[in-house]
Amino acid sequence: MKEGSPALYWVCQFNPFTHAVELIRFALYLQINWLSLAVVAGCTAVFMLGAVMAYDPSRGLLSRRGEGG
Repeated sequence: MKEGSPALYWVCQFNPFTHAVELIRFALYLQINWLSLAVVAGCTAVFMLGAVMAYDPSRGLLSRRGEGG
């Protein structure tokens, strides 16, 4: 990727999906890519924290439909 388009290379480096694919590829050879593992784990933590902070049960689907406990 780096030889073809340097701009596309840098976009791919910031894409967490690229690192997830690298983890799978390395796992097939029974190896660990520590950089990709760190990126995927970091993104998972950030996205999970954002989802937990944004979750509001009073605005959920069940309360909009009038159902619930």
